Amino acid sequence: MKFQHWIRLLQTGCGAKFQPMHAWQKTMSDFERQHPVAAVSRAFTLIRGNLITILVFLFVGAQSENFPFLWWIGGGFGLLLVMGILNWWRFLYKIEDGTLHIKSGIFVRKNIYLTKDRIQVIDVTSGIIQRLFGLVRLDIQTAGSSSRQAALEAITREKANEINWILRQETESSVEEGTTEAGVSTAVDDARTIKIPYKELLIAASTSGSFGIALSIIATIFSQLEPLISESEYFEYIFGLLPSQTDTVLIIAIIAVFVIFAWLISFFSTLLTYGNFQLELNKKELVVSRGIFEKKRITVPFNRIQAIHITEGIIRQPLGYASLHLESAGYGDDKGTGSIVLFPLIKQKNIIPLLDEVLPDYQKEMDGIKPPSRSMRRYLLRSSLPVTAATAVLYWLLNFNILIWILPVASVYWGWLKYRDAAVGWGTDIFLMRSRRLSKSTAYIKKRRIQDATIIQSPFQKWRNLCSVQVFVASGDQGKSFTVRDIEIDDGMKLLYQVRKNGTGELAHPTDESNAILLPGWA
Repeated sequence: MKFQHWIRLLQTGCGAKFQPMHAWQKTMSDFERQHPVAAVSRAFTLIRGNLITILVFLFVGAQSENFPFLWWIGGGFGLLLVMGILNWWRFLYKIEDGTLHIKSGIFVRKNIYLTKDRIQVIDVTSGIIQRLFGLVRLDIQTAGSSSRQAALEAITREKANEINWILRQETESSVEEGTTEAGVSTAVDDARTIKIPYKELLIAASTSGSFGIALSIIATIFSQLEPLISESEYFEYIFGLLPSQTDTVLIIAIIAVFVIFAWLISFFSTLLTYGNFQLELNKKELVVSRGIFEKKRITVPFNRIQAIHITEGIIRQPLGYASLHLESAGYGDDKGTGSIVLFPLIKQKNIIPLLDEVLPDYQKEMDGIKPPSRSMRRYLLRSSLPVTAATAVLYWLLNFNILIWILPVASVYWGWLKYRDAAVGWGTDIFLMRSRRLSKSTAYIKKRRIQDATIIQSPFQKWRNLCSVQVFVASGDQGKSFTVRDIEIDDGMKLLYQVRKNGTGELAHPTDESNAILLPGWA
């Protein structure tokens, strides 16, 4: 204490240079273990990763009377728990000189070093197990594929805040990256919190795109359990309640039950995932918080955002709603993608005002070009030919009902929608690319964030003087691409030239003035 007092009395500024060290800063340089709850959390992670295998094992074991079913189940879960304990005991971490050092692996030891200048996204998740003990999970993401291994399963919130603070200290390089080429910061000036209204949360849950996934899961489970269900006395009872005991009525009833259960699963899973959603806009970063049972907090620096894309689903678009996503170079989920939900549901008329708050330096509206009228045939054929061929096989070889020919008609309309929604535009330093697969997608991409731009031309496109434009940005481990098909070859070459100029040019006049439009096209 006397030495610290003497330091403060010096006139040379040493007192400011050698600040007293906090107690936690001293101990963070020593290796530590996580909370023992990490062993249980790790065991549940192993169960979730092998859930399909476990379900098949349960189903097969339940069919056999001679199989020691309970012993195998108990032994399996015991083995997973032992693996979790060993993983917890062998997992050590420390922070020293701004570097996170992690040692992991039961038999083969792995050493991971993450320096603070490489860290791009920090996630704080609080699952059910962690919340029971007042703990959190900390995921630290970098641009490398090994970033998903840098996860602390169970630590106190105070410890997570300390680690976050140490790794978030600014370096000279990160400050330089936080400005645009003109020297203007991409961040907002004042901190603000934006929440999703309950009404729109319910609409988001009701129109969730996970409905198809839930339906496929239910169909898969039913295919495995169908022999048991058909022999059950409950099946005969329910079958007797139908107004007509025919195969057609039974199939319709089964489909209706599938749809209802899939919608309920999709509704509640979306509600639990995006409940308590809020978007915090800070000076240097944005923070996305969401979740009811499993709370998740994602921190993304503004200088790590690679692109913004808006998705309008087939149900949400007619209702005037869309969802916002951002692509981050450092964020990677279990699939390796870097897409983060920026806002799960928003009215179309509110998209540009929200983007003005989040990314004020992005140009939102600009001139654009659409594919020429002669490319419409290519869109219609691509969408309708495979569906028409499959419909013909089902109708003539498998004797399906004549109503199945509605599918080719719908596919032609779908091809027309793809043609109508395709467009590309560029401003002084930004690209806008609009296309449709199932959902309509509109992407804003800074020119200096483009990793690669490609002009693709097939022999048929060359014959028609058309081409496809594909742009790649860094996102997660795999990258993200945006494609617009069948535009004029001259317009594609102009776009490629703008990429080479690296953000110093407006949209040149399109080859055909009739193809010019104003983007993004929201009312």
